[in-house]
Amino acid sequence: MTKNILILLSHPDYENSVANKVLIDAIKYIPGVFVHHLDSVRKDGFYDLKTETELLRKADIIVWQFPLYWYSCPASLRDWQDQILSPIVYGPDNFIKNKFVQIVFTAGSRESAYQAGGITGYTPSEMLRPLQMTVNASGMHYLPPFSIFEARDIKKEDLEKTSLVYRNLLLRL
Repeated sequence: MTKNILILLSHPDYENSVANKVLIDAIKYIPGVFVHHLDSVRKDGFYDLKTETELLRKADIIVWQFPLYWYSCPASLRDWQDQILSPIVYGPDNFIKNKFVQIVFTAGSRESAYQAGGITGYTPSEMLRPLQMTVNASGMHYLPPFSIFEARDIKKEDLEKTSLVYRNLLLRL
């Protein structure tokens, strides 16, 4: 059975992206995958609740894909959560219960920076805890995150290999 996967891409500078563009290029033609760039559909700071709700209703799996911005997701994903998730989760029809959420993030620093004693002092799991709590509070299921480190400096062949791993991950979901 083909799953419908909704990729919610949150990237304020996608045109200049390296890693996220390669990831999207690797998966955008998979049957059942729909890429939705949050920064390009937000008008005057707002999302269309009806459109976003329709996309979510069709999705079996939701992917939150973004570059880390100050150790969290970019503002467009946070705004989307406030404007779209809140009315659904706290409304009369929480239809997103039991859907799955896959977080995919890129980071400019090396992986060793994200550990106790590293530059950040926290692991990726610890930094993503608020997003995991959001998924849990929404009644959805949190899947282990997929990450790319050194996104600005990653070698082209390593990025291509990683994009195939990402593609295979989505095909297995």
